[in-house]
Amino acid sequence: MVKKSYYFESLRKFSRRAASGIIAIILVMTVFTTWIFADVEQPPINLPPLEEVNCASYIVVNRSTGTVVISKDEDKRIYPASMTKVMTVALALEYLNPQDYVTVSQTAMDATTPNSTMMGLQVGEEVQISELLYGAMLPSGNDAANVLGEAVAAKGLEQSCVVLPTPSEPDTSQTGETETPVPPSLLTVFSLMMNNKAAELGLLNTNFTNTNGLHNDNHYTTASDLAVIMDYALSFEDFVTVINTPTHVFKATNKHTYDGWSIARNTNYLLNDPWVLGKDTKVAQVVGGKTGTTIVAGTGMAAYSINKNGSEMITIVCGIPYDVSKKQTVFVASVMDAGAQECFNQDPVVRVSGNVMDYRPCNAPIGFEAEGVVGTTAPEPEVTPDTQVEPTKIQESVNTDTTRKDNNKEEDENFFDKHPIASIIGLVVIVFIIAVVFLIIIPAVVHRKRKKRSGRSSHDGIRRI
Repeated sequence: MVKKSYYFESLRKFSRRAASGIIAIILVMTVFTTWIFADVEQPPINLPPLEEVNCASYIVVNRSTGTVVISKDEDKRIYPASMTKVMTVALALEYLNPQDYVTVSQTAMDATTPNSTMMGLQVGEEVQISELLYGAMLPSGNDAANVLGEAVAAKGLEQSCVVLPTPSEPDTSQTGETETPVPPSLLTVFSLMMNNKAAELGLLNTNFTNTNGLHNDNHYTTASDLAVIMDYALSFEDFVTVINTPTHVFKATNKHTYDGWSIARNTNYLLNDPWVLGKDTKVAQVVGGKTGTTIVAGTGMAAYSINKNGSEMITIVCGIPYDVSKKQTVFVASVMDAGAQECFNQDPVVRVSGNVMDYRPCNAPIGFEAEGVVGTTAPEPEVTPDTQVEPTKIQESVNTDTTRKDNNKEEDENFFDKHPIASIIGLVVIVFIIAVVFLIIIPAVVHRKRKKRSGRSSHDGIRRI
């Protein structure tokens, strides 16, 4: 009877321990499965199709051939907003030495608005021209654009490169004395130089009234004219360097007395995240560009990229409504990708190795690149000789590269990534064994030893009596 009672008592204790073990296993498995499947990463996204891009106009031009690849209302008049600065910076590179210094004037600062984007200059600040180029293009500083405009205008007047309009007759109606007409301001002269350059480029639907694109009803252009202006700007190597820079750390001046007083970040998000274009894109490199946004103009971008077939591409997107301005990046990416695909269809030869992530730029002083890399961290696209390849051979090459990459990816994956189900089962078994050892076997052994020790003590006590 005693043995039977002891048996049921042991069974009850075992059941209790088993239940505790099961609960422990469930808790541990919850933790392990959360660890296995809780990946924190950037999920892929889908670009809107071209027909769903909400904008006033766009154009994609093959700069290598001078042909229009795709377009929509490219001759429709639009407000360029800060894409105006493409012309401003291009003229600055044509007339000024980037190593020279200029002083920020009161008139340059007065021609900005409080709620506009700024580099952060102060009146009387002595700034290097190269710093102003970054200040105008990366954070889209209207103050920097005005300072550049005044410097260019002064240089143009000095070199007699600009012809001022004939002044009106002296006014004698009010006082009876002859009054000398007031000469135009430097910013007015610069606007004249901008329009002269537009005429020189053959642009018939463009008129500029300021350096930065702040709204004016008489400040307008078209997508097709912007593409021509972008092509003109790209003729300057320094312009490409500036738009290809994701960030810029400004050095000290007489007003900002320490290096790093401001860090400018490029408003072109495609520069840092070109993967948005997708794995199948025919864009090989996003080189850079300039965004532009006002409430009236909406938003847009003038961008420069390299295609997989080696063609240089200019993408202009204008007039994305301001209330959907946050879609600027995906809309521009959709147009750029569609243009790249059409360009590749016309010339289906792969001449540039790698993909958009291989050529993503970073910013660092010359000579301070990643170890083991010669030259720039983001290498120039490797363009192979212009050898015609049949589309089928291209596809075979792409498939081979894809297979090789997949194999390398499989080699890099660990056991958990390759066999998630087997990993879970293995973890369950390990946890179950550990639970059995700690919750059943060890307590049973301890209990048995205690019982033996207790029985031995009782027997010794009787003998002593």
